[in-house]
Amino acid sequence: MTASLNADSSQSFKTPWYPKKTPYPPARRSDTVEYFQSAKAGQKVPVADPYDWLHDPDSKETKQFVQQQGEFTQQYLDQYKHKEQFTRELRKNWNYPRFSCPALKGDDRYYFTYNSGLQAQPVIYRFPKGQGIQPPKEGEPGGELFFDPNLLSTDGSVSRATSSFSDDGKWYAYALSRSGSDWSTVYVRSTDAPHDPNQPVGKDEGRLEHDVLRFVKFSGIGWLKDSKGFLYQRFPERAEHGSETDDKAGTETDADENAMLYYHKVGTPQSEDILIYKDASNPKWMFSGSGTDDGRFIVMTQSRDTGRSNLLWIADLHEKGNETLGPNLKWHKVVNEWGSFYGDVANDGTKFYLMTDAQDSPNNKIVTYDLAHPDRGFQDLVAHDAKSPLTSVHVADQDKLVLLYSVDVKDVLYLHDLKTGARIKRLGEGLMGSVDQIAGERKHDEMWFSTSGFTSPGTVYRYKFGEDNDATANKEEVYREAKVDGIKADDYISEQVFFESKDGTRVPMFVTRPKDVQLDGTAPAILYGYGGFSHAMTPFFSPSLVTWIKHYKGVLAVANIRGGSEYGEEWHLAGTKERKQNVFDDFQGAAKYLIKAQYAAPDKVAISGGSNGGLLVGACVNQAPQLFGAAIADVGVLDMLRFQRFTVGGFWVSDYGSSDDPEGFDYLIKYSPLHNVDPAKAPYPPTMLLTADHDDRVVPLHSFKHIAELQHQLPDNPNPLLIRIDTKSGHGAGKSTEKKIEEAVDKYGFVAQSMGLQWHD
Repeated sequence: MTASLNADSSQSFKTPWYPKKTPYPPARRSDTVEYFQSAKAGQKVPVADPYDWLHDPDSKETKQFVQQQGEFTQQYLDQYKHKEQFTRELRKNWNYPRFSCPALKGDDRYYFTYNSGLQAQPVIYRFPKGQGIQPPKEGEPGGELFFDPNLLSTDGSVSRATSSFSDDGKWYAYALSRSGSDWSTVYVRSTDAPHDPNQPVGKDEGRLEHDVLRFVKFSGIGWLKDSKGFLYQRFPERAEHGSETDDKAGTETDADENAMLYYHKVGTPQSEDILIYKDASNPKWMFSGSGTDDGRFIVMTQSRDTGRSNLLWIADLHEKGNETLGPNLKWHKVVNEWGSFYGDVANDGTKFYLMTDAQDSPNNKIVTYDLAHPDRGFQDLVAHDAKSPLTSVHVADQDKLVLLYSVDVKDVLYLHDLKTGARIKRLGEGLMGSVDQIAGERKHDEMWFSTSGFTSPGTVYRYKFGEDNDATANKEEVYREAKVDGIKADDYISEQVFFESKDGTRVPMFVTRPKDVQLDGTAPAILYGYGGFSHAMTPFFSPSLVTWIKHYKGVLAVANIRGGSEYGEEWHLAGTKERKQNVFDDFQGAAKYLIKAQYAAPDKVAISGGSNGGLLVGACVNQAPQLFGAAIADVGVLDMLRFQRFTVGGFWVSDYGSSDDPEGFDYLIKYSPLHNVDPAKAPYPPTMLLTADHDDRVVPLHSFKHIAELQHQLPDNPNPLLIRIDTKSGHGAGKSTEKKIEEAVDKYGFVAQSMGLQWHD
């Protein structure tokens, strides 16, 4: 034994694992079998579902399963030798002020979010326009308190899901989520009623009494120009989201159906809200609505899934019959066929500016459409760029378009003329990293934007428009920069590399490492990916991941695999439905590249991903278990034959397809993580699944069933197969800072303890 320890010093840091001595908790296997129609077989085929009883989150048996798995996992995590050091360093590196761009509202005050460091939730502060734009003193918010979610709960579990100010700046409408659920309740308060920092914790003092809007999910808050009310999406009443059952919301698994668009008038109860639109014949569709800046129109979009395809209707409130808001509004059905994305940008009278990927423009372009001349159709304003996707559009200084492009997964800002579409100039030339936020309205002569990168926590810039002879105008100036004492950007190297996937496709990847980590094939690596739903993995700042690579002398790799929007809609579609295997091939190709290029040791590439990225990890572990040193599947979609039946899962069929379709069944059954655990490919790497009791996006049953299957099929696996189940937490949004730190310690600590990594102070 002594000889083997000397032969591999990593063993001394590795948490021992003896599956014979500590068998997994027992989990009953039922004899349930479900039949699915297969196009390939030409008939229905049986598929066992032995853990179907885990679909019921409230059953005694499920609760016992959760408790036993939690205790079993904790016994392993408690043996992590560097837990104290990692927790200390994480807490230190999370303890830095972070802030958003200031946004000028109708009450002539700038509003912004600020977190002093370890606060559970970011706080909204404000300062008057008249005091001038002076960068705040270091360590100070830089304004007066307006709204503090941390006053609303003792444990940081209440968070803002979305919020919006009325045009006149008199009202603030905000949706609060509890325990990370997608369900939220909308409230309204006057901007003359800021939170009192000395108010009792657990109460939301100062809000309007009657404005309590429940059953809200995936909704915006679309104020109308007169500031008397707003549009929002709600679902039918349900017991889990009543006034006495807020904590229950988010634990149910029922499918979300029959969304409706409503108008709420400030100062009235929800029972008096006015229905604007619903479609009983299409129960899975969702709606959003907002008023235009001139107060004349309402723009409504309809979505049937997460695909880049929507309908766009416009109601002219000046038209006869549209004087009164209600379900009988007359709509101009500008886009009434599925197949393309259309997003409202702005309007000048009846002329609307839209962003779209229609007409063979998968990277998006800007078009105009005139309601007064529908026969002219859509007219190009800013042409499609075949190389670089247009990712967002903003209007500023009355007649300027601010366009954000992605060039090889690097954000670039351009200024264009709204009337002609002509490019004026590039903004922020030389800036590095991702553009995270752009703030400012069309009526303002300024705009704000913020950037961040893998080792840069965030910088806020102000850009003031003006005459050419104004020395202070037409250039971006640093307003505020976030700094983390324990992380210096100069101590790291971030680079972009490209590798060839299985089919020859060239795939980009970002690699970040401390400068003292040599490319000699000995370093550990965390490889992170997503690969779906048009979500591009641009550079981001993670205190947790940078702390890990700093103290374990490791590498952080972020692979821009297909399924995202890094190269537009074609890149996205190449990773969907029957093409999903491309995503897994890309990710496995990324791991092989890290090893071949000697960024990482052959047995030290840990893979990590969340949600759709959890599916990515689960599928890749099944397909190539011995390629990876460890695996973290966070809130993953793992039962690919049934995902569409729970909460909002039906919305994902545009990316995944569905087992309800015989051809869909045939390609889903090939990679569904739950159905492809293969003991013949053992050993599997150390694997930890993570889920949460209030995750109503990807319901916990996915992770419950998959861990039960892994443990059943691989009872003697020489590496641990565990699940971490969080409480009073959801899919990820709204998670308190403390919960983020605790999760990072367990998640990335698991990678270190299971791979036997050495800590470096």
